[in-house]
Amino acid sequence: MATKAEGRVAVVIPTWRRGDLLANCLQSLARQSVPGLETIVVSNGAGEEAVLAAQSTGSTLINMASNHGFAAAVNAGIAVAGRSANILVLNDDVELDPNWLERTLGFLEQHPEISYCCGKIYQSDGLHLDNAGDALSLGGSAWRLGFGRKNPEVFDHPRPVWAVSGTATLFRREVFDRVGPFDETFFAYLEDMDWSLRAARAGFRGFYLPEATCRHRGGASLGGPDSAAVLRLLTQNQLLLLAKHFPVAALSRLAHRILWAQLLWALLSIRKRRWGAYLAGLAGFFRRLPRAVRSRTPWRSEDAQAFLSRLKASEREIHGDVLAPDRREHNTFWKLYFGLFPLRGDPKAAKQGLRAAP
Repeated sequence: MATKAEGRVAVVIPTWRRGDLLANCLQSLARQSVPGLETIVVSNGAGEEAVLAAQSTGSTLINMASNHGFAAAVNAGIAVAGRSANILVLNDDVELDPNWLERTLGFLEQHPEISYCCGKIYQSDGLHLDNAGDALSLGGSAWRLGFGRKNPEVFDHPRPVWAVSGTATLFRREVFDRVGPFDETFFAYLEDMDWSLRAARAGFRGFYLPEATCRHRGGASLGGPDSAAVLRLLTQNQLLLLAKHFPVAALSRLAHRILWAQLLWALLSIRKRRWGAYLAGLAGFFRRLPRAVRSRTPWRSEDAQAFLSRLKASEREIHGDVLAPDRREHNTFWKLYFGLFPLRGDPKAAKQGLRAAP
């Protein structure tokens, strides 16, 4: 059954360097099984290709003179969206399955208690997963669940999620009115984790819908996951997450895990010959630290305890994913992290956690 989207869905697509990928993304929107989308292309100084792509599809164009970052571009797009009740935030290097919007929009309509919905994101080969929901460890490091695995059965089940990716997620507009926009301090990377933590703390709930599929050519604009720009931003922003969100008591209690995670990150940056990018990320963090501290909100004791419990569950999800028997390529960072802090308790807990409510 098709769902009428006219007047109810605005699509916000930030773009920077890859006009060819933007064109493919817009074509996938044109193939959606629902009509009447309001499409907004936000050019971060992308140039003529973005202008032509927007004009050829009848999209609204916001033309920034230079690159203000993913977070700022999304915020600018939401600000000019019409009266649409839902906002689809979409990377320009994503191609949606023709039924993606019908499935996610239909789900939100049937479940008013859910405020945002993501789907199963494949890598560009259409075989290996890129993202099936985001997770955060006790050490403050984030992970894209399912990344690099060849579509294991565990991610075929709908489930609540704590954090969603800005790659392709449908949000109720009212959530942005309540939680606020993406934090532009992050520029790009982990701004979606920051927003998800704020939304969860405000009582909003997200959901993962595996039948809503798309393909993502990750890191295409910034040169791939091992580029200096990506490593610099990840170094900066994972520290900002800690400074902004972790309760003071948790920072003290988890200091050994946090320090181990940060040491591993530094060593791996040296291994990748990205020491300069790592130091630049540290410098960027310290410049932004005062603002992050000012944005903190006080924690009630029971809320802080609930946050710590959710972190533990999230770490179990990461453990079950990165050390899964079917994973051919193991992530060195997580292998070493869990080498010092092995998961204790029921070995089935991680798999069960993927099917349980957060």
